Amino acid sequence: MRSLIVALALPLAACGGAGGGLSSAGSFAGTGGLPAAESITLPPPAGSTATQANMFDVAAAAKFDVLGAMHSLSINSDNTSLYQGNASTASSPAGSISYDPRDGIFVMTLADEKAKVSRSITFQDPGHRTTADPTTVERQVPLLTGFNYLSVLDGSVPLTFFYQRPNSVGSFVSLAGFERNERNADGSSTSEQGVLVFGTRTSMFQTPTKGTARFDGQFLATMVAQRDGSAPAQQWLSGSSAVDVDFASRKVALTLSGAVGPAFVQNTPISDAALSIPAGSTFSATGTAGWGAFSNAFSGKFTAAGFTSDGKATPVDFASVSAGTSTAGASSIDGAFYGPDAKNVGGNFRIVGGIPNQRVDILGGFTGTKK
Repeated sequence: MRSLIVALALPLAACGGAGGGLSSAGSFAGTGGLPAAESITLPPPAGSTATQANMFDVAAAAKFDVLGAMHSLSINSDNTSLYQGNASTASSPAGSISYDPRDGIFVMTLADEKAKVSRSITFQDPGHRTTADPTTVERQVPLLTGFNYLSVLDGSVPLTFFYQRPNSVGSFVSLAGFERNERNADGSSTSEQGVLVFGTRTSMFQTPTKGTARFDGQFLATMVAQRDGSAPAQQWLSGSSAVDVDFASRKVALTLSGAVGPAFVQNTPISDAALSIPAGSTFSATGTAGWGAFSNAFSGKFTAAGFTSDGKATPVDFASVSAGTSTAGASSIDGAFYGPDAKNVGGNFRIVGGIPNQRVDILGGFTGTKK
C-alpha cells in the first residue's frame, strides 16, 4: 500500500518547524494572515438546495472554513523541546478544507502562526485512500469508526488526514484530524497534530430564536503532557459529545465523555507506567458558552475537566493566573451551527492546566446532530 501512495502523491509544499529550548504552550486566541487561495466556488447557503443530502453533495468545488485546534512539538537531539499550540475562533478560522466532487480531491490548507503549523496538502480520493489500520498509517494515528483515512508523503514525511463520513454524526459538519511526524538522522523530530471542524455554516437568518435543542455527536482531541526530565508525550482522546442549546437565551452547555489513547514520543510508544494518565483512562469535561444578538458563533469556557483511572479521579486545574497560586491555566470553547435551520453543531476547545507532576494541553473539536 505504501508504494501506491508514493506513486500517486502530488507535489506538496512543506514548511519546517522551529527548534530551541523548552517552551510553554501558546495562547488560545484566534489567528489571522491566511495565505491567498485560488478562486473557488463557495458552497450554497445552508438550506438553499432542498435536495442537498450532505455538505459534500455539491455540483461544483466547495470550500469550507476550518475551526482548528492544533499544535507542533519539536524535540532536539539533546531532549530539549519547543511546544506551540492554538485553538482558532469561529470568526478567525485556521485554514480551509476544499473539496472538488469532479476529481474527488481534498485540499487541506492550514495557517496557524501560534501553533506553528502551515501546510497546503492535496489528497486524491481514492488514490490516497487507505485503510484504518497500523499497517497503512502512522502508529500514532487514532483508528476511528465512521472515518475515512487519506495518506500522502509531504516531501518524504508521511501525513495522514482523516475525516468523519457524512451521516455518521451530522450531514453538514465534519470532524477531522491530521498527523505528521518527522524524524531526523540526528535524533531530533517535529510532530504536528490537530483536530479540524468544517462544514456548511447556518446563516444568522436560519438560526432559531426560540426553543431548545439537544445535539448528540462525537469529540476528538490531542493531548500533550509535559513530563519531568523527559520529552513531552502525546495522546489522542475520543468519545461522545452532548450539546444542549437554549436558542431564546443564546446559551450553550457542552459535555464531553471519552477515553484516553496510548502515549507516544516521536511516534514511539510510551509505557503507561511512565504516565500520570495511562491509556484507557476516562476523560470528562463540562463547559458553557453563548452568542450575541447579531451573531450565531458561540464562545465560552469550561467549568470542570478531569480523568479517572482505576477508580481514582484526577481533576485538571485550569484556573487563570492569580496572586498567591502557582496555577497558570486557561480554557476555551468556540463553535457555530451548521446546515439548514441549525441541524448540526460543531466547534473546537482547549484546556491548558495542571495535574499532579504534569502540565497538560488538550486541543480538540466536537460535532453533533439535533435530536
